[in-house]
Amino acid sequence: MKAAANEIIRAKRLKLGLSQKDLAAKAGVSPNTVYNVENAKGSQTLTTYKKICDALEIKVSSVLK
Repeated sequence: MKAAANEIIRAKRLKLGLSQKDLAAKAGVSPNTVYNVENAKGSQTLTTYKKICDALEIKVSSVLK
């Protein structure tokens, strides 16, 4: 079974040793946005996923399938 986008993002962030606040700063989004993405709360735009994925150096296509 394929991991959900939020699980992939959280796992990559932790692997890189980043806090949610660190990732938010690197991605140019708010810490609340990172929290919401990682906890699958609300709906996020493709732009938000792109910013976060770019900051984590992963492809959006590997997260959103």
